[in-house]
Amino acid sequence: MKRPEQILVNLLKENELTIAFAKSVSCGMLAHKMGTIAGTSEVFTGSLVCYNECIKTGLLKVTKKMIAEKTSESQEVTDVMAKHLCKIIPADVCAAITGLAAPGGTETKSKPVGTVFYALCFKGKTYRMKKRFRGSPLYIREQACKSFFKFITKEVKANLKQN
Repeated sequence: MKRPEQILVNLLKENELTIAFAKSVSCGMLAHKMGTIAGTSEVFTGSLVCYNECIKTGLLKVTKKMIAEKTSESQEVTDVMAKHLCKIIPADVCAAITGLAAPGGTETKSKPVGTVFYALCFKGKTYRMKKRFRGSPLYIREQACKSFFKFITKEVKANLKQN
């Protein structure tokens, strides 16, 4: 059975598309997983790990007001990260992920540890999703990456079928 990152790389190659990531919750795990797939260099243009808010506000143009109102780990912030990533790293598909893998961040009752937000910009449209995982920080990151690759594959496929 092919891993989700392999399926995504194949889809991107078949359609001559490129991808870039902005990520905080996954650290560098997404880029690492992509790098294990033969042919990734044909489709993967780059990745930005943005753990510190200064990267989100400085490079990705998330406003300090939005972070104050919504927190660094929110759907709104993730959407902005994906939209502005395309201005920094050229790619057909720009995807962002934020979330809470461990206690001590911005978790709340409505946004507990394990909550992860996805955003994807492709052909002028933004697609988004929120997921919740339970387990250790490493398990949450692993599951978030796996799910993120599946989310991207699903949305890109759906968009390609429409056009």
